[in-house]
Amino acid sequence: MNSENAIYFLYGMEVMFCMTMAWVFSRKDRQMLSRLIMGLMILLTVQYVKDLFFIPEILGTSGGDAKLWPLMNALDMTAEPFYAMILIELCTPGRASWPRLALHELPFLALPLLMWLTGSDVFYDMLIGWAAVYGVGYAVWTLVMIPRYHRRLRERFSYVENINLKWLRYILLAFFVILALWISDCFNSNVVSTAAYSVISLMLWLFICRFVYRHESVISELGEAPAEAAENVPDEEVPQSVLESKISAAFDRDRLFLNPALKLSDVAAAVGSNRTYVSNYFNRQLGISFYDFVNTRRIDYACSLLGNTSETVENIAYKSGFNSASTFYRVFVKVKGTTPAEFRKSACCSADCTWQHKFFSQFERRVLLIGRRNCTQ
Repeated sequence: MNSENAIYFLYGMEVMFCMTMAWVFSRKDRQMLSRLIMGLMILLTVQYVKDLFFIPEILGTSGGDAKLWPLMNALDMTAEPFYAMILIELCTPGRASWPRLALHELPFLALPLLMWLTGSDVFYDMLIGWAAVYGVGYAVWTLVMIPRYHRRLRERFSYVENINLKWLRYILLAFFVILALWISDCFNSNVVSTAAYSVISLMLWLFICRFVYRHESVISELGEAPAEAAENVPDEEVPQSVLESKISAAFDRDRLFLNPALKLSDVAAAVGSNRTYVSNYFNRQLGISFYDFVNTRRIDYACSLLGNTSETVENIAYKSGFNSASTFYRVFVKVKGTTPAEFRKSACCSADCTWQHKFFSQFERRVLLIGRRNCTQ
């Protein structure tokens, strides 16, 4: 297989992959994140199909117009704002929008247009420079926003499975490699650079789509729902003592913490309040996040099962409201400072010691009583 056929093969793989992902995310849901990824996949499909017709010119094997490759690259850069919007929607659900995307696209459309009208390479260099600054800027912004995102999760969710963004850090590390390969390919196109960019970007997107598809939609929970404003109740109608008693009843009597998918909005609905008041109760009155409060209650419940039943630790983890045994183990060690197995062992020893203490106390009382009777006689 010669170099030109290899590039055709790689581009064909990219087209099939993008079309498949566009179809998958079109059927997932109608949230903005899925719509953005679907739109990006459609745009990438069009760009790869376009490139299939110009591969000889791109590789410089046809003797065609030397300015064709820069123009092709300039058109491909219109995909970068889609990447930025996806990062925005992942880190701050509800902020991405189609008008905002259109605004971000303006420089990526204006500079290629000026390049085509004037024939000047200056606009192409400006476009590459702007794309590099834009990409690095949003990568850094994402690194800053991920910890804030996780703090918001702990205020609204009692679990983190499939909704945390720790995996995105690894994506961003690869992002800089992809960006460097892309810039190198823009200035000096050849078979090696084109193939490297295509293969690595394809592998990266396989990784991204796997996690994003599993990523639970949190827009309705992290964003400010339109109904929230309508359900707000004046502070005097929801006294702090009443809210506290209702939340206590919900956890002590109804054991809401046993729901592995428990969210702040579920607690608010159970006590007849809204997320704002309930969140303030945990954060300001108790000085603890919703996540830590719920999982501490789950650990306390698990401790009672560890000390009074012979069930496996894994079964106890799920019965206590955890989504996975690994999360249960991690939270248990953090809260109790010991492992579940060690806690069960110490609990059993304590129970034995208590029984022995009671036995010997009763024995001592009997001996003392018998001694008194003897003295009396």
